[in-house]
Amino acid sequence: MAHLTFRQAREEDHAPIVASIQTWWGETRTPEEARELSLLLPRLFLQHFAATSLIAERRPDAEEPDAAGPDAAGPDGAGPGGAAGALAGFLVGFHSPDRPGTAYIHFVGVHPELRHQGVARQLYERFFARAVAAGRQEVRSIVSPANKPSIAFHHSMGFRPEGGDYESDGVPVHRDYDGPGHDRISFRRVLSAPPAPEA
Repeated sequence: MAHLTFRQAREEDHAPIVASIQTWWGETRTPEEARELSLLLPRLFLQHFAATSLIAERRPDAEEPDAAGPDAAGPDGAGPGGAAGALAGFLVGFHSPDRPGTAYIHFVGVHPELRHQGVARQLYERFFARAVAAGRQEVRSIVSPANKPSIAFHHSMGFRPEGGDYESDGVPVHRDYDGPGHDRISFRRVLSAPPAPEA
């Protein structure tokens, strides 16, 4: 039996995250494509936005004294996802310095054997909670129109696409959003403020 624990990211997480991107996406991309994907996450993100980014790690019950704390998940089952302490997932995001009410999710990954077990949802929910605590009112994220699983996941997390230049499978898409030929879906989720404490 194992638990997942969640913590704030650190700069030294960059190397294992990059290595994970190049292996976790290996089933759907060539080695060169996976390497290029990892270039979307240069070290600067963990040098300057580690405080708003999250790491999920595997911890066995016997070695996790604070597993019931606010940053611990329930049992995820044994075995998959690597050894205790291994990287199970990550979320790299930040609070926009130019848009005081906005938080942005840049890159998220979950170990292939732990997908569809709520890991990404827990990463997102923790990011939402931290954003609300920091006074942010919305979270934004960009998704490729070809990434159908990510589109479905963002819908399930309460994101809504903003109007674009055309539609793909009923979803509005912004043409050339990230340059010629790089169309993107712009997702936005409104955050709910926590209830005010009772007097």
